[in-house]
Parts: sequence; structure tokens; C-alpha cells
Amino acid sequence: MKTWASFMSKTHTPVELKNIDSLSRNASTIQSRSCSNELEVGTKNANCDMKLERSGDDNSDDVSESDKIYMACIMQGRRVGVAYFNTSSSEMFVMDVCEEDWELPTIQLVKYQIQPTVIFTSTKMDDQFVKCLQEKFHDDIEAPQVKLVKSSMFSYHQAKHRLEYLQVRGVRSDLNQKERVHVLNSMINFGSEMQVRASGGLLAILQQEMLDNHGAIDGEYTQIKSILELSLKGFLHVDAITHDALQIFQIDKHASLMGIGKTKEGFSVFGMLNKCVTVMGRRLLRLWFLRPILDMNVINDRLDTIQILKAATDMTEALQDSLRHVKDIPRLIKSVGALWQIRGIFEVETSQRHDHQIEFTQLHIVGKVFSAIGDDLAHVGHLITGVLDFDQSCGENLETIVAYGLCEELDKLKTLYKGLPDFLNKVTDLEMKNISEDISEYQVSTVYVPQVGYFLRLMGNLEESVAERFPYLELAFVAETAEGKECFYRTHRTLELDKVLGDLYHKILDMERAILRNLAANIEEYTQTLESAAKVAAEIDCVTALAIAARDYGYVRPDLREDDVLIIENGRHVLQEMTANRYVPNDTHITKEGRINIVTGPNYSGKSIYAKQVALITFLAHIGSFVPADKAIIGIQDRIFTRVASKETVGISQSSFMIDLNQISVMLRHSTSRSLCLIDEFGKGTLTSDGIGLLCATLLEFASRKSPPKVLACTHFSEIFDENNLPKVGSWIQSAKLRNSLCTAGWSF
Repeated sequence: MKTWASFMSKTHTPVELKNIDSLSRNASTIQSRSCSNELEVGTKNANCDMKLERSGDDNSDDVSESDKIYMACIMQGRRVGVAYFNTSSSEMFVMDVCEEDWELPTIQLVKYQIQPTVIFTSTKMDDQFVKCLQEKFHDDIEAPQVKLVKSSMFSYHQAKHRLEYLQVRGVRSDLNQKERVHVLNSMINFGSEMQVRASGGLLAILQQEMLDNHGAIDGEYTQIKSILELSLKGFLHVDAITHDALQIFQIDKHASLMGIGKTKEGFSVFGMLNKCVTVMGRRLLRLWFLRPILDMNVINDRLDTIQILKAATDMTEALQDSLRHVKDIPRLIKSVGALWQIRGIFEVETSQRHDHQIEFTQLHIVGKVFSAIGDDLAHVGHLITGVLDFDQSCGENLETIVAYGLCEELDKLKTLYKGLPDFLNKVTDLEMKNISEDISEYQVSTVYVPQVGYFLRLMGNLEESVAERFPYLELAFVAETAEGKECFYRTHRTLELDKVLGDLYHKILDMERAILRNLAANIEEYTQTLESAAKVAAEIDCVTALAIAARDYGYVRPDLREDDVLIIENGRHVLQEMTANRYVPNDTHITKEGRINIVTGPNYSGKSIYAKQVALITFLAHIGSFVPADKAIIGIQDRIFTRVASKETVGISQSSFMIDLNQISVMLRHSTSRSLCLIDEFGKGTLTSDGIGLLCATLLEFASRKSPPKVLACTHFSEIFDENNLPKVGSWIQSAKLRNSLCTAGWSF
């Protein structure tokens, strides 16, 4: 049993890659060849004027040829795939992230951490993405080289094929191709399209770079010792499997039969805590959930803000009332007044005396508000309010926003257009005086058709004998409507209206557009001010939403510590307590002792819910939210692993049992002492004896480590407590301290 777990936890699996030295020698220059797969991006690019190639007199020669880092990065929608290869350590790292900000802050952080020599991307990437890749990640460090390669290099199927046929050392040579893929799947997530495309594409690019000028490949070999998943410093790593297992997000498709239509957030943790009232706030809160942080200063600042807002009901209501009028970036100019109201709320709050234990003025969010919503934004507000009026009325079918009093000529046109219906009724009366009673049975009116002109409209076709008596009626066109036939005639008066009034509708629109273009030119220099104010508004929306959720659901502030502990009193599950008539809370106590805990009990006793609630409380603490418990002391974690649910699909040629094995393999391979591991009913997909053996081997592997991770293993296998299956290692503790018929047993070290 221990042999199996040890085999699955090995992290150094060499992969053969030929002639990497050739790549190192040729990486210092970028050449554009008509027969090459690469394109140079330089000053000739009309949309991207920054030079990507390093100058010849830089310090690139000082960098060791054996210490190069080659990175591949692609983007589809908001998903970004990253892979990089380090020539000094012979390791490849892969990751995929969701970027909501076009400045790509996560990619900039990756660049800063790894400091790539060359970045490869597809020729199909847009200029904005390429420009972000070429930007300096630090003032003192030269910008990396960026090379565009043909998009077929990053084809999913070709990339997956390259990865599947990697020659991996450290694995038994008698394994077939399918079995090797299962082992590789513990190193790289084949279910992540962006990871596969980035890493497989990088392999193809490296092999292409290995070709010498004669098209030959050097016979030397350099080994890739391992393929690892990149974890960003400063972020709690939570993968898609854990998101699904903990029900952090849940997308509900449209109710139509074909699922066509907009999706919505279902019954999920994000859905429960999302009390945001702006689009920007919802987007930012989702980003917080996707990337929990490890910076205790930032987390505690969020908690301080939530603690004050939780107690200040009037303030949260006032903030949300103002935030409802804050629009997204394209329509932000309508929101300047609402942003200024938010500043006013903070000014009132800072001027009053408070009984808060935390000084309100010391919160970072307060400084951000007064910095972002300042004199520049006030100037923009004066420009906008002097030009725009969103509440004005100017007749039917015409929405105008330029305020009255700005342009005298425009005001006259608006006044004419607003009184046009009454004026045309008078024109109709004059026309009727020239028409005999022969057409009195028809409905007659004078109408204005934008871009066409003015007409005398008759409901019904005028008889020819009658029409001959009125030669000045010139038929323009006939329209068929649901009410019958409409005939449009030109008369002397309608022709005169065309000359005197003209096309009022489009005259007004053209003049307003010219005024708006002038306004846009005047506030263009304040674009950064508007964006900064929008970001602050989004952050206020997020912390306000979390404060309202904490108040509504009875959450408490967690105590974040650097110590590697996890202590929870009367913890509850975020979602389960909303659906159960009576929820039984439970405690958790993991310190330096009791690192590995086995949770047992009968079916439907809440084993899985208990394990998930511990993970969710830990997760919420790392986004800076209050948590469902009476008390929570949370040590900073680096990753949350789950072996809870197996999502089966015909797109993956794996049984549910093999999926379980792969999840455990990833857990064994990547977990550290700062990780939290959830194992729920592992071994149920095979024979009972084999399942017990696999579970015991996994627990023994964790127990054999000098600093094991925090493990919660839920099982109904009572046989594991047999000393023949699970020897008593260290100090064995067994107690029935959990409520609702649950029992825990654990090791202490």
C-alpha cells in the first residue's frame, strides 16, 4: 500500500527534450523569415509600436545560457493559459487563470515571478494582449522578448497529442500509452484546455527552436525533470475540481429546451454572498472568489471594513442606493454624480464620532475614496452636468441628452420638434379647407417622416374621379398596414415645410453628436480618473455586499494567523444551513497535532458536509469575508485539495475510479504542510478490500511525512481502524467529539 502511494507522489519525472542548448544559443535574436513559423513584432506594427527585440548592447550576454526561461501564453475569452520551461532546473510549469482586467494583472505577476527570457504567443492574439505581454514587469528589469508563432502550434488536439507521447522517465517501461497518460494527468490537468494548449504548444515551439540552420536536430538530450502546476505567490490555489466540489460557483443554463439564452448563477456560495448592485462589483467579487489571497494585511483590511459596515446599517443602505446609479465603464459618465454621493457618505462617516474598535479613517478603502474621487472627478462632473441632462424630454421617439441653454440654435430646433405634432394638426386643418366633402370619409393627417419629409396622409385609396379634381395632390407612395392602405401625398404646403423646417430629427441628432464629441475630447485626459473611481466603487460594492451577507446570515470575523492551525467552533456549512430545518454545527481543531483526521459515521450523517464546511470556512477567510461559525482561527494555507466528487464525461476516457485515483495522485504530489486536503469516500469505486488498502496507503503516505498537510478523510470503512490495515503511527487519538453521530480519529505528531 505504501509503495503505491509513494509511486503516485513522486515529483521528479524526467521528460526527454533534444538539444535545448541550441535553443539557448538562438534565443537572443528574433529573425523574420518567409519560410519560418514565426513573425517579428516590432516598430512596423501599426497597433503596437513598442520594440520587442532586445538591443544588441544590452546585458543579455551576461545571462547564462543554461539559465533561460521560455514562456508560452495564449488567451481565449477571459481564460489565459501559461506554460514556461526553465533550462537551469529542466522543469516545466503550467497554469490557467481567468483574467477580468484587460491589463492582465495575473500575467504581469507571473512575468515578475519567473522573469522570462522569451514569451511565445499565437499570431491570432489581439494587439492589446500582445502589448500587455511586452510590457516591463519591473522598472529595473528589461522587458522580455515576445515572438509570435503560427496559431496551429497551439491547436488543442495537436498539443494534447504531443503531451500524451512524452517519454517520461521514472515510470515503469511496461506501461502502455493509455497508462502513461493517466500518470501524466497527475502532473498536468488534461481537462483544462488552456493548460494543454499552452504546454503542448510550448513543446512544439521548443522542438522547432532546436532545429539548426541546416534543418538537423542535434543528438544531445536534455531532460525535463517534471511538469508542475504553477501556483502564484500570494494566492490560495483552488482548482476547478475544488470549485465544483465545494459548490463555490454553479451556472444554471436557460430553461429552454436547447439551453439557448443567458445563464445565471445558481445555488452556490458566490450566489449567496453576492449582494452587489453594480456590474463592476459583481465582476470584482467573482475575481476575489477565483483568486483568494494570502496577504494578511489586505485580508485584515477587508475584514476591518466589513466589521464597520456590518454594524452601520444606515451607511450600507445609503451606499447601495448610490451604487445602483453607478454604471459600467462605457456608461460611467452618467455615474459621476453617484460617485460624488459615495464620497459624501464617507465624509459624513469620518466626521462623526464612532464607538468602533477600529478607527474608520485608518481603513485603506477610505483613503482610496478620497484619492480617486477628488478634484479631478469634480471637474469632470462640472463638465458633464453643464453639457448633459439625462432627464429631459423632447417629444416622442427622440431621446436627447444635451442640456438646454448650451446652444441657442439647438434649443430652437428642440422647441420646434417638441411642438411639431400640434403644428402639423393646424396644417391639416388648412389642407382640409381646400378639399371638398368628397374625401371627408377618409382619415386625413399631416405627418413627418424623418429623412423623407412631410406628407398629407389619407387612410384608404383616393378614387381616381375624385383625385382628378385635386391636381395639386401628388402621390408619393402607398404603405400597407394592419389597419388598411395608407396613401402619402405631397402638397404645396408639405413641400414648403420641407424647405423651411427640413429634417428636424437628424438636425438635432447631428448637432448633439458634435457637442458630445467635443465633450469627449475635453474629458479624455481624465479617463484614468474615471477608471480609478470605477474600481473604488466596485471595491466598495464588494465589501458592502459581504457586510450585508455577514449581517443577514450571522457570520463572524475570522482570526487570520501565520501559525499553521485550523480551529473552528460551531462551524456551519454556507449552503446546507439554508436548506436544512435544523443544522447541527461542529468543531474543528487542527494544530501541530492531529494533522490527519478520519471522519466516520453512518450514511446521511453529514460526513461530507462537515469536511466541506471546514474547507469553505477556510476559503471565505482567504477572500476577506466573515465566516459561518461562532469562532474561527485560520492559519494561512497555500492550497485546498478535494477528492469529493467525480465528474464523469464521455470526453474523458477514464472510469470514475480512475478519476478518483488521479485526484488523489495530484493531492499526494503537490500538497504541503500548508495545504488542506479533503478525501471523501475514496476507494468506493472498486473492491472493498482494494478500496480499504488504497485509502490506508494514502493516509500512511501523508503520515510518513515530516510535515504532513491537514487531512480530513471521510469514510464508512470501519476496517481501516484494524491495526493490520492502519498501524498506529505517532500518538493515536480516537474520540466521538463531533455531533450528529459523527466520529473522528486522528494522528498527532
